[in-house]
Formats: sequence, C-alpha cells, structure tokens
Amino acid sequence: MPPNFFQKPETALKRAQELIQVGKESDALDTLHDTIKARRYKQWTQTHELIMMKHVELCVVLKKPHVAKDALFQYKALTHQVAVKSLETVIEHFLQMAEAKTEEAQKTSIEKVEEIDDLDQGDVPETLLLSVVSGAAAQDRMDRTVLAPWLRFLWDSYRNCLELLRNNAQVEHLYHRITRKSFQFCSKYQRRTEFRKLCELLRLHLNQMQKHQHLAHIIKLTSPESLSMMQETRLCQLDTAIQMELWQEAYRSAEDVHGMMQLSKDKDKRMVKPASYVNYYDKLALVFWKAGNSLFHAAALLQKFIIYKDMKRSFTADEAQEQASRVLLATLSIPDGADAPSDLTRHLDIEDQHLTNIRLLSNLLRLPIAPTRAGLLKEAARLGVPEMASESTNALYKLLENNFAPLRLAKEVEAQLALIERPDHLQYVDALNEVVATKALKQISVIYDSISWSRIRKIIPFYNEMELERLVVDVSKHRFVKAQIDHRSGCIRFGAADATLAGGVDLEEANGFTGDDTQLGVEGIRTHLEVMYNKLRSTVELLDGDKRTEALIARVKHHAINYERTKNSKQETDRILERRRKIEYYKETSERVKAERSQQAAAELAKREEAKRAEEMKRLEQENIESEKRRRQAEQEEVQRKIKQDQLRRMQNTAIYQAIVREKGEQVFKDMDPEAVLREQRQRLDKERMETQRRLQQQDKTFDHHVRAVHLEEMLERKSIMMKRLQEAPKLHEKYDQRRIQKAIDDHTLAVSTWERLENVREDAMDWIEQVKTANAEDFARKTAEWNAKLNAVRAARLHERAEQRKKERREENARVSSHYINTD
Repeated sequence: MPPNFFQKPETALKRAQELIQVGKESDALDTLHDTIKARRYKQWTQTHELIMMKHVELCVVLKKPHVAKDALFQYKALTHQVAVKSLETVIEHFLQMAEAKTEEAQKTSIEKVEEIDDLDQGDVPETLLLSVVSGAAAQDRMDRTVLAPWLRFLWDSYRNCLELLRNNAQVEHLYHRITRKSFQFCSKYQRRTEFRKLCELLRLHLNQMQKHQHLAHIIKLTSPESLSMMQETRLCQLDTAIQMELWQEAYRSAEDVHGMMQLSKDKDKRMVKPASYVNYYDKLALVFWKAGNSLFHAAALLQKFIIYKDMKRSFTADEAQEQASRVLLATLSIPDGADAPSDLTRHLDIEDQHLTNIRLLSNLLRLPIAPTRAGLLKEAARLGVPEMASESTNALYKLLENNFAPLRLAKEVEAQLALIERPDHLQYVDALNEVVATKALKQISVIYDSISWSRIRKIIPFYNEMELERLVVDVSKHRFVKAQIDHRSGCIRFGAADATLAGGVDLEEANGFTGDDTQLGVEGIRTHLEVMYNKLRSTVELLDGDKRTEALIARVKHHAINYERTKNSKQETDRILERRRKIEYYKETSERVKAERSQQAAAELAKREEAKRAEEMKRLEQENIESEKRRRQAEQEEVQRKIKQDQLRRMQNTAIYQAIVREKGEQVFKDMDPEAVLREQRQRLDKERMETQRRLQQQDKTFDHHVRAVHLEEMLERKSIMMKRLQEAPKLHEKYDQRRIQKAIDDHTLAVSTWERLENVREDAMDWIEQVKTANAEDFARKTAEWNAKLNAVRAARLHERAEQRKKERREENARVSSHYINTD
C-alpha cells in the first residue's frame, strides 16, 4: 500500500479500522505509522494517542518491535513538551499487551504438551526420533516453537522502552517501573543472558547520566527522590540476581548498590536509611557465603547486627538471640588462615592483587581495614554478642575460644551442634566441624608426639576414615599442624613442618632439618637447636658417662657436709633471711620496672597503631580515588568502544563497507576508526565525482557532434516536409472551410429550435416570477432596509475614522515641521 502523508489523523485512524475489519492488519499498521511520521501534523491531539494505542496493538499482534520502537520515538518527540502522561499511557498499554501475549503463549505451550501426553497411547516413531535427535523434552521443543518468539518480542520491548525513557527526568518513575518489570521478566522466565544485558544497560545509562548533568532534561543526581528510586532499583536488581543464583552478577550488583549508597551519602548522610543498610548487608552476606568467603560473610553479618541494634534499640529477646547466634556461628566457622593469601596466590606471585581484592571487599562493607577472625571475635565480645546468643551457641564459643580439652573438644562441640534447629544456623555445621577438627589437631599436636589413628578417629567423630585423612593432609599442607600420617604403624606423628613436607625421605637422619630456612622460620630453627642439643647430650653421656657420674656423687657429698655444718648456725639463718629479703626486693623492683616498660611500650604501640591506622585510612582513600578514576576511565573507554562498534555496525549496510571488505578484508574494517572510514568514504566519493565529471564532459563533447549531425539531417527532412505541406495546404483549407460552414448552419438551426420551445413557456415563467416577488416583497424590503442601514453605519464609521486619521496626520506633520524649524534656529 503506498504511503499517504497527507491524511488527517482522524481519517487515518478511520481508514486503519476499516482495514483491520477486512483482515489487512499490515496495511493498517503502515497507514498509522505513516501518519505518526508525517511532518505535516506535529501538533499533539487526543487523536494521536488513539492512533498510537491502535499502532502498538497492531505491532504486538504482528510481532514488530522495531516498528513500535520507531513510532514510540516519534511520539516522544511529539509529546515530550505537552503530553508526557499520554506517552506513559501508550508505553504501559504496549507492555501490558506484550506481557499478556507472552503469558498466553506460555499457557498455550503447556496445553499443547498436555494434549500430546496421552498415557494410554504410546509414542509414535516420529516423536521418538525427534527426541533422540534433538535431545530435548517435548516441553522444551514446544517452548522454543511457541514461547521463544514472544519472549524475544517482550525482551526487545522492555529494552526499547528503557532506551526511550533513559536519562529523562519527566518519565523517571515510569523508567524505574519498567526496569523492575524487566527484572521480574528475567526471574519468571529464567532469562540469565538477558538479565546480564539488562544490568550492563543500566550501568551504561548511569554513566551517561553522570556525564551529561549539565543538560536541562537530565535526571539530576542531586535530587533525593531520584537517588532513592535508583537505590531501590539496584536493590531489586540484587534480589533478582540472588533469586536466579547468578552470584557473579549478584556481586557486581552489590557493587552497584554500594556505589549508589555512597553517592547518596555524599549528597546527604540522612538519605540512606538504616533499613536499607540492613537489607544490603543481609544480601551481601548471602553472596559472600555462596562465594565461599566465610570471613567477609561473618563481617557482613556483624555490620548488619550493629546497624540493626542501633536502629532498634529496644531489642526483643528473640530478635537479639537470633541475630547474635547467627553472627557468632558465622564468626566461629571462619577457618584458620581465611585472611591470608592462598598457596596458589603465593606461587603465582599475585599477592598484590589479593590485597587489592581484600580492600575492595572491605570497601563494600564500609570497613576501614581488612577484617580478621580475631578482630571479628574481639568486636563481637565488645558488643556482648556471646551473652545475647543462645545457650548452645555461647557454649560453642567458650569451648572453641576459652577451653583446652583436645580429647573432649570434638564430642562436646558435636553435642552442642545437635541442639541447633534453625535452618539458617544449620548451614554453619559443616564449617564448624572443620574448624573444630583443625583446632583439636592443633591442641593434640601440643601435648602428643604421636597418637594412634583409631584413637584420633574416636576424638574427631565427624568424618569417616577417608575424609579425616584428607583433613589431616590439608591442615598439614597449610602448616596449621605439623603432622605426618604413618600408615605402617597406624598413627599420626607430630613434628616439625619441614619433616612433614619432606615426605619421609631420610627423616631419621635429617631429623626434620632440610636446610630451607625460608620455610622453617623461627619455630623450625628452635626445633633444630633442640634436636642438636639432645644429640650432643647423648653423645657426651655416651663418651664420659662414668667420669660424669663420679663427679656428680662427689659434688652431692660435699653439699651434704656443708649443710650438716651450717644448718643450726644463727649467722647462716640471718644470711638466708637477708638473701630472701633481697630477692623479694629485686622481684618487686623488677616487676615495677617491667610494668613501667610495659605501659610505655603499650603507649608507643598504641601511638604507632594510631599512626598506622591513619596512614592506612589515607592510603585507602587515595586508592579509592584512584580506583574510582580508573573505573570511570575504563567505563569511558568502554563507552567509546561501544560507540565505535555501533558506528561500524551501522556502516556495514553502506557501500563503503562492501568496498573496504572487498579490497582490504573484513579485519581491516574492524580495526579502523569510524573517522578513518568516513574520511576514506569522502575520498572515494570525491574520486568518483571527479571521474563522473570527466566522463560527463567526454559524453557532452561526443553528444555535441551527434546533435550537429542530427540537425543537418533534420534541415533536409524539414525542407521536404514544407514542400509537401505547400502542395497540400489549399486542399486542406477548402476542406476545413466547408466543415466550418456546415457546423455554423447546424448551430443556428439548434438555437432557433431552442428559442421557439422556450417562447411557448415565457408567459408561465413570468407569472411564476411575479408570484415569488409578491410573496417575498416584505421580506425583501426589510432586508434591503437593514442592509442600507448597516451600509450607512459602516460608511459613517469609516468616514469618521478617515477624518480622525487625517487630523492625526496633520498634527504629526505640524509637529514635525515645528521641530524642524526649531532645530534650524
């Protein structure tokens, strides 16, 4: 159907309805689309809204999201100054229809599968063959056939609407509503890829918003209402990521929420409500738990507990017990070495990256320094968390932190863990078992050189034989315990760390020393010295045993004689008392000096810690500034890259793309800058234009010679034609003159017959005219008088106006002449 750009909106709407009635929805859509795009009718009316309603309905029925996008952008330009509410109504109607069609397609898909699933009828060969080839169930195949096109249409509709409404303060509320609907769509239909794209789209919109704050229509990041809506949208994004179990995207969403909260806090500290922080820390704790980071999981719960306690100062007993128990269990379940870099990190020499990641995670929790297990336990004890927790959790805390009973520790902890019933507390049982087993092994290694394997299994009843052996190997590998499993003797031998790492090679001769002091440390050197002392002492006793025994007996006899001689002497008694008094005085003086030195050292340590903390805070702030600068620079580079890719993608439909690919290859085109492509396009166009001009000039020259030859031949032909016409002209004149005379005679005859026919009715016509004049004489006279009166009034008014105008002109002329004479004088 050809477009008609001159139809009025009302006519176009009526025409479209007529086409829909006869089943031509595509032609009706073209008619409405041409009306929306027409430049002639750019003043909004209510009819335009009706046209758009019908237009989006047809787009949904015909599955044409791109046509709907074009029309919505045109309608936005038409209404953004006068009828923003109409735009919101049209967009909401469009999305409601798309959502309804998608839900209907989902129901249809399920119903069709139910029609196929007949339990009394076996599968036909075609169905069996299709299931084997495709590897998919009937429901999956039906979803791809029926539901997938509507899901794609609905996703395109959401994305197009967000692009339409982005960064516009007038439709900000609708933008956030559609964003949350998009999250619901991704969660309902499990669209993981679309959810990631949606998150990237929102980040891009925020970046563009920050760059164009100087524009008048842009959403201002200084508005509390705007920041509040953005924060709620980001929290909804985080909830959706957690529901869909996209933990990497959940972490990035948590970063988005933190950035939005930080932005709100920079504007006004009161903008971020404590309840928002509680929800944020709760979700962040779940993300850390799923990521296996128990240290930051416990830190997030502790931060949540602190804010929750400040927010609700009147804690109920149940709330306090539940929160405190969870915080304490999460903290106790942190394994040893959770805050240290892993072996892989050390081996790959990426410890700096590990520290950077720790700082980033600490920033997410608004912590000035990185958390540690000891620090979290100390802070929990300061807040009174163990006293608020349940009895079983408090007992666990005392067993793990204040008790040294390696033979009973695991069984007592197992008894307390059996009392835990809450599902959100049971998730810590496995981690607590590992922590308890590690602690028991560490305590056993202090008091035992070796212990039988059967007994260690009774002491640690959590694991079977294979799991317990793997646990011992892991804790030895991470240097928490210095142990070696002796399978031949059926025991565990505790010793130096290097002996464990040596793998049992030449263990007796080496006695644990490999010469690798970088691995031994202070503990390894001490153990080596003890072993050396024992060996030397055994050697001396072996060589000089008899002589040393005789000297020792003589020395004992000498001391016995001196004691018998002086035991009743008063002088000796006084000497002993004086010596005791001096010892007491020396002890008091030493303790006092030691206490003073300790206090002085503590003060200096506190001062150094304070300076170190201040320096760390300054460094963290500087790193935050630098990381934010790097992030913004990376985002800007990413935006420029996407703009470049988009420009190159749009150029792929042009002739210059085909020419460059044909001459240089597609990879060269991808590596080119859009400006370089445009520059080359201009050069090619200039070259083609010059070539075309040269060709046209050559053609003009050739054409001139051709025309001259044609004119020469034309002159000869015209001369022959004129000679022929001179010969035939008298005959043609005579023929035309006879025809003219005959036509005049016929016209005169017709006129005479017509006059005679009308003359017969002349008297009747005159009588009728007189009757009409007589019947309307009074009315005619009255209207004539009214017209004459009106004419005279208008004539008088115009004469008066003309007279006044002439008077005004004469006065102005006289004033001008007088002014001229005055200036002349």
